[in-house]
Amino acid sequence: MRTVLTEVRSVTGRDTLYTFACPEIARKARPGQFVELKLTDGCEPFLRRPISIFDTDGAHTFSLLVRTAGRGTSAMRGWTPGAEADVLGPLGNGFSWGADAQNCVLAAGGIGLAPLAFLAKKLLEEGKRVQLLFSPRRDAGLLDALPFRARLAVSCAENRAAFPDALDALLEQGADALFSCGPEDLLEEAAKRAEARRVPCQLSVERRMACGFGICLGCAVAIRTEQGVTYKKVCRDGPVFRGGEVAFHEEP
Repeated sequence: MRTVLTEVRSVTGRDTLYTFACPEIARKARPGQFVELKLTDGCEPFLRRPISIFDTDGAHTFSLLVRTAGRGTSAMRGWTPGAEADVLGPLGNGFSWGADAQNCVLAAGGIGLAPLAFLAKKLLEEGKRVQLLFSPRRDAGLLDALPFRARLAVSCAENRAAFPDALDALLEQGADALFSCGPEDLLEEAAKRAEARRVPCQLSVERRMACGFGICLGCAVAIRTEQGVTYKKVCRDGPVFRGGEVAFHEEP
């Protein structure tokens, strides 16, 4: 569908917040879902880019927090308000939670903050207690993109080595649920720490996705099932999985 870019805001030297007018996505999107964004009208880059939904106003607009990391996202730096964009979405399954999840811990690694921001907003609207652990501290400028930061309990792990102990400290305070997104080593630590304390855990897994519909098979991830380890598609079966499902070092 065609959308119109309404605002571009630089957050850090390599991270930009883009806001689009698109009621269809704004009304349907759930935390943890993503869109597939066509970056140019030409042939290069050919493939769409999967980008987590950072926020919506629930009626008219949605926003994406994008890190400039390659040719595709570099092309976006030239976009200005008023430009039209071709977007597919919302896609994926998103996060889920129940009334019993009153004390929620969110663990974000770098640009993995993007889907957790939308989640934090929804949890806060429901009156949940939300604590955000962000790593590494050198990327803390990303937190300035959060419009509700004053309502959020935020702590930063200095680096990945400090992340496990920092997460343990939060979980030991009586967490009812853990949600995490970031590099795979961070997700693995989050799943391990949650399992040790029997805290329900959901992970938003990052993979390169070309189609977004499970056709191209480019985003397979190893998942544990009752029948053993198998492959599932992050775009269609995820990107959110239970912590105990993801087989980080196993193959079918």
